[in-house]
Amino acid sequence: MKTRISKLNIDFDFEAYWEIIYLILLAFFVGMRFLLSTMFTIYWPKYFYRTLTVIGVVLVLLHLMMAKDISKKEIAAMLVVTFVFMMSHYVSGYDFLVDLLILILGAYRVNFRNILKTYIAVWSVLLVVTIVGAMTGAAENLVYYQGESGERVRMALGICYPTDLAAYVVFLMFAYVCVRDEYITYLEIGVMAILAGAVYYITDARTDFIVMEMLVVVVLLAKKFKKQFEKLINKKWVKGVCVFLPIVMCLIAWSMTIVFNADNDVLTFIDRKVVSNRLWMGKQALNDYGISAFGKYVLEKGYGGSVELPDDYFFIDSSFISMGVKYGLFFLLVNIVMFSGEIYRFVVEKKILIIIVMSMIAIQSFMEHHYIQYWYNPFTIIIFASMSYAGRESLHTKKEEVMDLNRNIRDNALNKRKS
Repeated sequence: MKTRISKLNIDFDFEAYWEIIYLILLAFFVGMRFLLSTMFTIYWPKYFYRTLTVIGVVLVLLHLMMAKDISKKEIAAMLVVTFVFMMSHYVSGYDFLVDLLILILGAYRVNFRNILKTYIAVWSVLLVVTIVGAMTGAAENLVYYQGESGERVRMALGICYPTDLAAYVVFLMFAYVCVRDEYITYLEIGVMAILAGAVYYITDARTDFIVMEMLVVVVLLAKKFKKQFEKLINKKWVKGVCVFLPIVMCLIAWSMTIVFNADNDVLTFIDRKVVSNRLWMGKQALNDYGISAFGKYVLEKGYGGSVELPDDYFFIDSSFISMGVKYGLFFLLVNIVMFSGEIYRFVVEKKILIIIVMSMIAIQSFMEHHYIQYWYNPFTIIIFASMSYAGRESLHTKKEEVMDLNRNIRDNALNKRKS
């Protein structure tokens, strides 16, 4: 949408400028939340967060008011998301839900690949700064000695907990694979495998290591057997499995948590040996806080931020359980629907590697709590973003158009000479 500033006689494309504005705003929000998850002591300017939030709200409102041709379905979806998120925010008291809403609505018509590139840039810079800070003493490097005899040595390298460091690397890989998509090389896949091993050696984060290795293997197979994967994704049952996977994983998480009983030997074995007490913690959360429409504040005491382990440890690891208990049933439903909606859009576009990444996030969210934390997971904000691959594909198209034009000019010149 073009707007004229008459006195200065300037024409500008508002939507093009909005993408730049949004990505800068996104970088500030992600950067701020990332730094809050580190061991740096930062003295933020007074009202910095509130000011950033107000600026974000104003800019997003201007963007949506000036955007052209918003459909009634899009308006209805935005209103539902806004109502649910704001109700959950006011009832539960979690401030970051406002940030999340700003970023979700602001991403309207912003190219999702540019969103992922912004995340990659912010993460890469801040991870390097944080690790260097931990090595030089500017930030504390938390080292945990866990296990019966302290045989598990886990380092956080400036992040508040080892698994959080691993989670940043996992989502960095997810975003990178989606940006590179079919252009990813075997060398890049190999580097990802080495990075996964290094992260496991440093953090001993087992779930994230398994997810990273699964990603490496499946991406390698998808590249090696591209045609077979393309045929597979065209089958209706495969499309259905991909689209409904978040819903299925959510139902499994809730079903197992609800029916969990410490007296059941099978469930107890699964809880202790497979999912590391996540069922017990989830059941404890349901008993203590229950399920409500728009959530409630949950007092969690995890291991992050200190090597002194709390005696009354309590933390909800599963994203599906965490969303339902802390932010409410409606919030959980809306986010699961948005998650499946995002996968559906990529299934329609037949973006195999992105579908693989989204499926792995659904599986990972059964065990990890980072799905709704936008500073870890960029895929939670892209429901209204533009899914087009205008960058490379349009460039390829333009090259072909230029070549065709040159051929036509040459042919016309030859015809004139002959005549």
